[in-house]
Amino acid sequence: MKIILKKISGAVLGYLSDWKNLAVHAIAGVVLVLVLFVVPLPLYVRIIVFIAVIIFNGVRGQLKKKKST
Repeated sequence: MKIILKKISGAVLGYLSDWKNLAVHAIAGVVLVLVLFVVPLPLYVRIIVFIAVIIFNGVRGQLKKKKST
């Protein structure tokens, strides 16, 4: 279990060491917190926004991977 956690934490730290990734995560995090906790929206809209942020991040990562190869 410790080995898996060590690999995951290493991957996350490596991913966030790039300033662009860190900036995008910071902006997305602030927006996500505002939408989830401050803006008075129905629960289903909050869930949709949360899922959209995850999908957007995955697509962005795939596009970055394609550009680097």
